[in-house]
Formats: sequence, C-alpha cells, structure tokens
Amino acid sequence: MSRTELGNKTKTAEVPSQNGKGTVARKADHLRINIEDDVTAKGISNGFDDYRLVHRALPEIDLEAVDTSLEVLGRQLSAPIFISCMTGGTDEARRINRTLAAVAQEAGFAMGLGSARVVLEHPELVSTFAVRDVAPDVLLFANLGAVQLNYGYGPDECRRLLELLDADALVLHLNALQEALQPGGDTRFAGLLDRIADLCAKLEWPVVVKEVGWGIAPDLVRALFDAGVAAVDVAGAGGTSWSEVERHRLASPLARRVAAAFADWGISTAECLREARRVAPHELIFASGGIRDGIDAAKAIALGAALVGVAGPFLRAAAQSREAALDLAGEFAQVLRIAMFATGSRTLADLRLGGHCRRRGEALCGSRPARLTYRTAGAGTFLDITDDVARVVEASGVRNGIAHVYSAHTTAAIRINENERLLLRDFRRFLENIAPAGDGLYEHDNHAMRPDVPPDEPVNGHSHCRHLLLASSETLPVVDGALALGRWQRIFLIELCSQRTREVAVQVIPG
Repeated sequence: MSRTELGNKTKTAEVPSQNGKGTVARKADHLRINIEDDVTAKGISNGFDDYRLVHRALPEIDLEAVDTSLEVLGRQLSAPIFISCMTGGTDEARRINRTLAAVAQEAGFAMGLGSARVVLEHPELVSTFAVRDVAPDVLLFANLGAVQLNYGYGPDECRRLLELLDADALVLHLNALQEALQPGGDTRFAGLLDRIADLCAKLEWPVVVKEVGWGIAPDLVRALFDAGVAAVDVAGAGGTSWSEVERHRLASPLARRVAAAFADWGISTAECLREARRVAPHELIFASGGIRDGIDAAKAIALGAALVGVAGPFLRAAAQSREAALDLAGEFAQVLRIAMFATGSRTLADLRLGGHCRRRGEALCGSRPARLTYRTAGAGTFLDITDDVARVVEASGVRNGIAHVYSAHTTAAIRINENERLLLRDFRRFLENIAPAGDGLYEHDNHAMRPDVPPDEPVNGHSHCRHLLLASSETLPVVDGALALGRWQRIFLIELCSQRTREVAVQVIPG
C-alpha cells in the first residue's frame, strides 16, 4: 500500500496503477460500461409498475396553479428531482458533470457528483468534479464511499472534500456487494454504523446515506436516522445493477459467473420506499433506483419520497449532448406536473398526503391515512391543527363521509373546542388542578418499581392521567368536500407531557 498525504494527516490509499491513476482507470471503465452496455438489473423491477396513480376527472385546479417547487436542505428547487451521483475523475466525466450541472441549474434540480475519493488521492483531478461555477444555485451533493470511514477517512477528509467541491451536503454510499465483486475491493464494513454516527456528530454539513442500487431495508433506515443522518436515499433495485457493471469489467470467466448470479439481487425501490416511510414517518427520504420517467417520479412522491433520483437516463443523455440532457429534464418536469394536475394535486404535499397512489387491484374508495408531524412547545400546548386536517380532506377527493383524526400517543390528545386565548388558559388550569404534576404523587413515576425503564424515561404520571380525561381521536363529518365544523369549533393537538415530536394520522372515509 502507498501512503498519501491528506492535509496534515496520512492515510493508507489504494495502490495506483503504473500511470498513478488506478482509481481513475476504474472510473473510466465504469463510465464507458454504463453508457455502452446493458447493465440494468435482470429479473427484478423498480416495483412502481405494481402501483397506479388515481386519475381525477375533475381535478378542481388549474394546470398553471400546480406547484412542483420545494426546499430541501436549505436550497430551493423547482422540482423534486435530483440528478443522482454518477461520475468524475476523467476528462469525459468532467464534460458530463459540467453538462449535467448546467442542466440542473436551468431546470432547478438537485445534483449529486460521483464518488470523489479520487480527489483526495489525486487533488489534481478536482476539476473533473468542479461544477459550482456553472451551477451556483443547485443543491449539490459530494459523494464518498461510506466504507472509506473504515480505511482512515474521517471528518477532516470529508470537510476537505466538501470545501473543494463547494457542496451543500455529503452523500455516503453503501456498496458492500459491489466491493465484494470488485478485485481488491474494500470489504471492511464491520462497525461502520458507529463511524457514520461519529461523522454526523462532528461534521458541520448534512450527511445523506444512499445505496447504489440494491435498496436499504427498513431496520437500517431507522438505524441510520437514529445515528444522525439528515436523509436516506433508499436507492432500490430495478435500475443500474453494479454487479452487472463489475461483470463487464472482470477478466475471469469464473468471476463473471459469480457476478452474474447477483443480476436480480436487491429490494425494489417502491418496496424500500414504502417500508422506509413506515419506520421513518417524519424524516427526509429520497428514492432512486430505476426511475424511468415523470410517472415513476410522481408515484415515488405519492409513496413518501421528498426527492427522486435519476442516474442512468441522464448519464446517457449527457453523453449525447447538453440539449438531449436538457430535453430529458424538461420531460421529467412536465410529466410530473401533468400527473399532479390529473390527480388533483396542487402541491407536492397534496400528492404525498392525498392517497393518490394505489396498488393495482386496490379499491379506489377512501384514502390512505395521512400523517401529520408536529413539534410541540411543551406541556399545556394547544396546537390548532384544523387547517392541516382540512387540507388532507380536500386532497382526499372525498365529497361526503367522515374524517378520523388520531393521535398515536398516550400523553398527547385530540380534542375539539374553541380557540380563544382566555379559554385555553382555563383549560390548562383545569388540567393542572385535576391531575397536578409532582414527585411522589404517581406510582408510574417510581422508576425503581418498573422493569426495563429507559434512562430518558420522563416523570409524567400526571400526563397520562390528564390524557384519561381527554381522548386519542375525534371523528368529524365531511360534507361537500369540507369538514362540517361548528362556527367556533377547532381541532386541537394537546401536549400533556413535554416538548415532543408528535404524529397525527388523518383517515378520510367516504360515506
């Protein structure tokens, strides 16, 4: 192994080839193979064909009112599309990166650069990744193999990379299967989750973790968010298969047969996305992996994705010309916008919350439960959520029926009452008098008497007793597409414990 100086630190680096650029040669192979050869997964799809968007014949919105914009990690985007992490390190990669960056700038998309470990090994190649001058407003992701955290890389190297590329966030990609198939691959993945958590705690930039095309199962999605990542890109199967890419690079027939065995490996993108949203209902989730067009993108948004990543189609378009890549960006944006219009979704939130995506064969009546997330200020908070519930009802398309509003907590209640300042003070005083807080008043607060109490368990017996007087849910009539509330009635989420993140489910059911 050679020694490469990185700032003031020394780390073990890959042995370069005779021209000093072993990593570069591999990147050149990857770029050529992705453009010229069929490296899509075989025998597994992205999963979106199992779903359909529900057509709304009378959308009750104007097409020009459809708004595909959003803000992600501090950057404003015109559409929830990011040109996913692909390439760098060669002259051709430089041309493609700058072409795609210019397209992202014009289209208002986000962009991810290819794995930039080569920049730290060979700083003279930074120009093959440098795109900020042609994309000053783009949400830009730098990219590094997560496994490199087990090979001497740490916060200092990541900071240097982000500064060199003027990126907004760092993507750590997970590619264990690819490394196992690659000759001389980096396969020391043990203990990596703890290193990711340590990096998240020390790095001043957001950290995103993504797969490279085999998907992330829900237990790992949850563990990654618990480790402190800002977002997870599930990057499921159904698009480019890096086992297929590596198969094209391998010289040995045996090695090629081993790689071919994994052509149908992975979890489909749609399944990854649904399961990720189930275990991480409040967090930032991206979806990439076999996204073919704006319809797939719309389905991904409807299933819970905040951003949708597209790689192979943009790579091949950019290899042709800037115009081809720009046309593809316009096509994605226009198809997504029209799909939103045809489902009656004025905003991305409407598309995500309105129950507009169904499994094939699933009944059209009703809607999937919408999940609303709030951060309460503390005990005694009466949070008026009426307008949010009304938007869910409107997006559901249900004209007449009921809306069920439910709090998934035993110390946060749902109640209907009047939103009047002095009355809310009366409510707080009433609850404090009927179930006062205080050590020693509630057996629930004697943690020594309770088995398996976590170290952060609050002293909140009074909160549970107050909840007993209230309720976890309210059911309201829906008439002519709107909540049938009385003149003074408002829907409250009532915090009974402490400052918390709370989840409210809203199910709209036709009558």
